[in-house]
Amino acid sequence: MPSPIEHPVESLPGVGPTTGAALRRRGYESIGDLLWLLPRGYDDQRVPTPIHALRDGDYAVVDGVVRRARSFPRGGPIGFDARLEPVVLDEAEEGYRELKLIWFRAIPGLARRFAEGTRVRVAGRVQDYRGTATIAHPETLAADSAGTIEPRYPDVPGVRRKTLRRAIRAAVDRAVAEVPDLIPAPLRAELGLPAVGEALRSIHVPDPETFDAKSADSNDPGYRRLALEELVLWELALRMRRASERGGIAQRFGVGPVSEASTAFPFELTGAQQRAIEEVSRALDSESPMKRLLQGDVGCGKTAVALVACAQVAGGGAQAAFLAPTELLAEQHAETLRATADDLGLRIGLFTGALSRDQRRSMLDRMATGAVDLIVGTHALLSGEVRFSNLGLVIIDEQHRFGVAQRLRLGARGVDRRPHLLVMTATPIPRSLALVLYAGLDLTIIDAKPPGRVPSTTKMISRENRSLVLRQIERALGAGGRAFVVCPAIAASDELVTVHEIVSEMKTHFGDDRVAEAHGRLSSDERRDAMRAFAEGDRDVLVGTTVLEVGVDIPDANIIVIEQAERFGLAQLHQLRGRVGRAGQRSACLLAHGEPMTEDAEFRLRALCETDDGFQLAERDLELRGAGHLFGYRQSGASGLQFADLVEDRALLQTAAALVDRIVEADSELSMPEHAPARAAVERWERNAAVREDAG
Repeated sequence: MPSPIEHPVESLPGVGPTTGAALRRRGYESIGDLLWLLPRGYDDQRVPTPIHALRDGDYAVVDGVVRRARSFPRGGPIGFDARLEPVVLDEAEEGYRELKLIWFRAIPGLARRFAEGTRVRVAGRVQDYRGTATIAHPETLAADSAGTIEPRYPDVPGVRRKTLRRAIRAAVDRAVAEVPDLIPAPLRAELGLPAVGEALRSIHVPDPETFDAKSADSNDPGYRRLALEELVLWELALRMRRASERGGIAQRFGVGPVSEASTAFPFELTGAQQRAIEEVSRALDSESPMKRLLQGDVGCGKTAVALVACAQVAGGGAQAAFLAPTELLAEQHAETLRATADDLGLRIGLFTGALSRDQRRSMLDRMATGAVDLIVGTHALLSGEVRFSNLGLVIIDEQHRFGVAQRLRLGARGVDRRPHLLVMTATPIPRSLALVLYAGLDLTIIDAKPPGRVPSTTKMISRENRSLVLRQIERALGAGGRAFVVCPAIAASDELVTVHEIVSEMKTHFGDDRVAEAHGRLSSDERRDAMRAFAEGDRDVLVGTTVLEVGVDIPDANIIVIEQAERFGLAQLHQLRGRVGRAGQRSACLLAHGEPMTEDAEFRLRALCETDDGFQLAERDLELRGAGHLFGYRQSGASGLQFADLVEDRALLQTAAALVDRIVEADSELSMPEHAPARAAVERWERNAAVREDAG
């Protein structure tokens, strides 16, 4: 016999076929589904508000006497309004003297219910309309009602608010005790935790005696219990994923080539880079497949560490694939790696969607026959037609731009053995969060930049002060440098500064032959030509979009102007700033902002002016926008938390991790009966995450 939580929504009172169909369209098919439709707020109906004390925008319960009421024609449906006056009028009180109630579509019985002289109690949201306190479509309460706390649910098209509230209350009474818990009962008892069903009941049916409107949100004990349950699920799912990825055997690569490769660069590696190389090389010298996150701030030298790893793998007769998120970045990597790769004897190739048919066929053949040691490419490397002779290492640059499903797809391309995996990110994340957000990956951090790097001078400049911006660019070019100008849009926008607009301005000021542009609407050849002209000094100013955000390495660039900087995120601004001063010269970042700015936008820009430490900026960014946006849509399966906040709830996350330790130690496969709910939830979580990633 099915559990009550599996019964269809149509089994609830007031939910017929039409209402049931409306609920199903929103994904609420069963009683159990409806239990998780949580209130977005509460209406406190315990204490009436005198009419004179009503305030525009507030929800209020009001007692009054009907002074007059009438129906009125509206060219179609008949409307109805009533005027209430205070039960006891106090002339000394200032404020409203009456309350207007209005129904734009009258319902049967209103004239009888609001007969003149009748005392009534109503509730609703107050609006000041031309100096009169007004409630549209108020709820009618019993005049002698003690008052309750009514949950306010999100609107479901086709379902009346009262009907939805009544149905959910019935669902709570009938089935909330059947909601499964991920945390087994003995552990809950040990920690004094209520069941999830009890938490849901307290949220749907708050106790009028203890209800506090100020804490009826994420600080409420019921919500904290759901947050813990959510974090336990998250931790369990990531642990199970880690276990599923752990299997297989990788090729073991000796550390012999590492010392020679480490000295092949035209600069001396930092101590932090050397430590990172040692950690990666030890992991490659093992038959256990490496899965490692290489994290570091902008300009700390992650690519050099990755190239040494490629040399170690090539020394063992295997290939490395270097996956970049954009064609521009892939081309840039291939170009900048080529000289050092040649010195190391590495045969390098480029594989992107922009290759001609003949070039693509040739590169596919070279990869399959082992005629190339290091392949730099984009998502094109995920194509089913790509075959490797002996893939020993996969490097993924900017991990947050690839879904886990994609990462595993490329990681399964080894012939007999699984390739090692090194993922890199230049988006700094506090270590405590990185260990969780990149669950399943060992963590290596490069925590120092190369010596001689001078922090960029970062300034906020109003866009109205264009003469100052142009003078700063002139000064930078006069010092032998080059200038980036980044715009939020390419063309045709009423609100955004566009590349076309700025290119015209720069050509007018500096001359046509000194300005180039780079953006997604150009062909690959056009972008490559523009970048080459800029890198070689044939063009002094490069105007583009955020395709310039990561990886673009022009050592002579010494100034970057970010137009409408208030429209960019803090991490993105920091990435863009990292494009200048890479050769140790003095550099500048000008944040050209519009007026006025929001408080959050000003916070971001001022934070950028105060520090160039990416990890400090990451902490501020987390304070500002939370952890849920660290990865964007492709990683929503891993970070789409509804109740918990990874910034505010780190202590709760540690509690969840400790609970999961206990669960996994007792039953690593979650096969015991008491862990059946947890296993089912993890499997559902994995299915949903995979669907989101593949759809994205």
